[in-house]
Amino acid sequence: MIRTNYIKDLKESEETIAGFLKEKRDLGKLIFLIVYDRSGEIQAVFKKNQLDEETFKKAKKVARESFIQIKGKVSKNEKAPGGKEILAETLTIINEAETPLPIEISGKVETNLDKRIKWRFLDLRRPEIQEIFVKESAFVKALEDFMHQQGFTRLFFSRITGEATEGGADYFPVLYFDKEAFLAQSPQLYKESVLLSGMDKVYDLGFVYRAEPHHTTRHLTEFMSFDVEMVTDNMQDLLELQREMLAYAFEKAQISVKIPKTIPVVSFEEAQQIAKEKGAELEKHDLTPEAERKLGEYALEKYDSDFIFVIDFPFEKKPFYLMRHENNPELTHSFDLLFRGLEITSGGLREHRYEERAKNMKEKGLDPEKFDHLRFFKYGMPPHGGFGMGIERVIEKALKLGNVREATLLPRDPENLEP
Repeated sequence: MIRTNYIKDLKESEETIAGFLKEKRDLGKLIFLIVYDRSGEIQAVFKKNQLDEETFKKAKKVARESFIQIKGKVSKNEKAPGGKEILAETLTIINEAETPLPIEISGKVETNLDKRIKWRFLDLRRPEIQEIFVKESAFVKALEDFMHQQGFTRLFFSRITGEATEGGADYFPVLYFDKEAFLAQSPQLYKESVLLSGMDKVYDLGFVYRAEPHHTTRHLTEFMSFDVEMVTDNMQDLLELQREMLAYAFEKAQISVKIPKTIPVVSFEEAQQIAKEKGAELEKHDLTPEAERKLGEYALEKYDSDFIFVIDFPFEKKPFYLMRHENNPELTHSFDLLFRGLEITSGGLREHRYEERAKNMKEKGLDPEKFDHLRFFKYGMPPHGGFGMGIERVIEKALKLGNVREATLLPRDPENLEP
């Protein structure tokens, strides 16, 4: 069994290290192997006149990126990678790597993203790629810590449902024994329904599925959604919760993102006008990707903010469960949060009244009888609201990666099911 310390923790003593072979320099009677693990790298020195012939031969022949184990004496060397080196006594090749490598992971030659994703777990040996997912993990943990501090309970909702959450056709049907079921587009209907129990603050974290045939840098068919729902009749509660949540999570995850004390808010109508003045093409009832980018520029220029809320979207393109304005039923009590010109959260106040919710469904061409959750709304459902946030989009924008697939361990899109 391999029992070694991380390279960063090595002392100046007799040590055994294990890791991947990054590079090799053969100077005839002297061979240098640079070995790394997740914590750092160290130079291993093989001197021919101090080793048996077999060990020296192995050091000469071992292939780059093989997993190896070395025993020897660790000492300081300011000129060596990591400031230390190990004078090798033994070398064990635990698992030799094939050559040539299918992708270049040295960083000296760039491999295209599609091929890197195909070889994702090899690509993860690059520290800068691994760091994306380390930061993502820290960010999610901080989100959960914050929610529990605020009195929220995490629940685990099913991702198999008997009804299409959002309505429409962008869902994946699955054969569930002798019935048709669907992969959940979101846990929306479940996280609302549970509020009937008296649990007034809940959240969920899990994959959701959208059968959207998009080929863009912002869309996935499977993504990690952070979903929040709470009893409230004030949308400002939801906006402020997000601001505080993001500020806390970015700080704890040590991700350098500036969160303003107040995130600017514009109405959908105002947003459309701003985007138009900046030359964006518009869609009547929704924000186009170009309009979102222009709004991101506007927020930065006018408010020095990477974030902007857009509120009061038309009911035409929003889901049936959003509450409509009483004085203007064409509009909803809804919002999107844009981060550097990309929507990262969408939410609003929900329609908690049974009759009004059923009416909304019918206007969307949906049959209320086919939505099992609706029956719970007959028994004193409290006013409530919430939002869903795409984790990969947040990390992609926070780390300025340029493509949401970079922040997705195993991206799924219309063509990609590997690895």
